[in-house]
Amino acid sequence: MDTISTERKVEIASGFLLASPPGEVNDVFNDVRTLVNDDEALQDGILSALEQYNTEQYITVTPSGLDYPVIISKHNQVGDRYLDPRSKKTFTFDHMRLTADGLESHQGDETLDELRAAVDEEATKYVNDHYPEGVLTVYTNEQQLILAIVDNKYNPNNYWNGRWRAVWTYDTQSGELKGTTKVTVHYYEDGNVQLNADKEFEASITKNEDVSKLASAILKSIATFDKRYQSSMNDSYTDLAEETFKGLRRALPLTRNKLDWNKILNYKIGNELAQK
Repeated sequence: MDTISTERKVEIASGFLLASPPGEVNDVFNDVRTLVNDDEALQDGILSALEQYNTEQYITVTPSGLDYPVIISKHNQVGDRYLDPRSKKTFTFDHMRLTADGLESHQGDETLDELRAAVDEEATKYVNDHYPEGVLTVYTNEQQLILAIVDNKYNPNNYWNGRWRAVWTYDTQSGELKGTTKVTVHYYEDGNVQLNADKEFEASITKNEDVSKLASAILKSIATFDKRYQSSMNDSYTDLAEETFKGLRRALPLTRNKLDWNKILNYKIGNELAQK
């Protein structure tokens, strides 16, 4: 790569970082650091890529002063700071070191605050029941309520990592609920296999003046989709093992006769003895 300019190397490195599997961005960074061989240029050039990666992948952080994690996403970005809607405070986030501090009170639009708090409460119960390491954050944007959920499972000792991301948008005027779920899994023992799956969902939620009942209806619809999507993925894996992979293997050789492995072993031994 000596014939490539440093700027081009940094650009290529940024692409690698954006494609990093769950939980492996540090490993990728260390690898591209060796390739670029210019720490100052690398750190200056990849900050925007790290910011994009962290916000798209729903990286979580527990800001100093809070006792729960907050999702980093484009939905809670306020200038160069990030908002925790639950505490109504903003904080700074270091995309390189993944640390957050500098809590400050934030006064925003409180029109949907009651509904936001109700959905936050219902979503917390749901995530705690269904996502072992799940984190959620509920945002508001004008007439919309946005629920982001992420759950990570890192198992590098067994050479696999995975991430479940979901974002749900509820329009308080139309009653429409739209969601997108993305699943990413990387398995890399003696190979390199990645799963990237996504699914969209739409539903109509009956409006209700009681925010608790409305929040419950929203989460019930989300739970229905999650269950259906999980079941469909399980069915796909079963079909993959029982049908697809079998189709890749030839049941018989071209001679249409089964191989007698004992004879092959005897032939091999006979050839070795003849050579001696």
